[in-house]
Amino acid sequence: MSADETNTQEFYDRETRGREGGLVRAARILPLATVAAWIVTIFVPVLDSGNVDGPRMRITSLGYSPVDPTDLDPGMVSVWVLILASAVLPWLVGAPRWWSVATLLIGVTVLMGLAAAVIDPPIMMWDGQTDDGMPTGGMEVARPAMGFVLSAVGGLALVAAGICGWTGRRRPNE
Repeated sequence: MSADETNTQEFYDRETRGREGGLVRAARILPLATVAAWIVTIFVPVLDSGNVDGPRMRITSLGYSPVDPTDLDPGMVSVWVLILASAVLPWLVGAPRWWSVATLLIGVTVLMGLAAAVIDPPIMMWDGQTDDGMPTGGMEVARPAMGFVLSAVGGLALVAAGICGWTGRRRPNE
């Protein structure tokens, strides 16, 4: 191999390692962006009916009430556990391919859950009587709020982290 070919190969190796290092670094940092966005959605509703006069539906990333532990939704708490695990694991074990696939699937699941909330929004119906016996009732429909955008950004960050982690690793036989 000539000196020019050796220099070209060394440059290519340095360039490839730098790109791969950047992708793995992005795979580690992007889940932290998801955690930051989802922390905000504890207090900023993801879905909100917007009613100011009567009953109101406010759904956050932890359940129906921002800070009331009695209103925690076990499904949403389990999504939180998965997101936190995907944010911590790459700092402990690197970003192996199994982590990349798991993170990608978690991100897709988050995005599918958000899409389901738009397609079939949660509703609350009630009825009752006034003091004079007149029937009353109504319905509230929770629509996407500002936290919805943050949750979607977090889901997209997880998908991007999974893709970066997958493509940022060299194959062992190379």
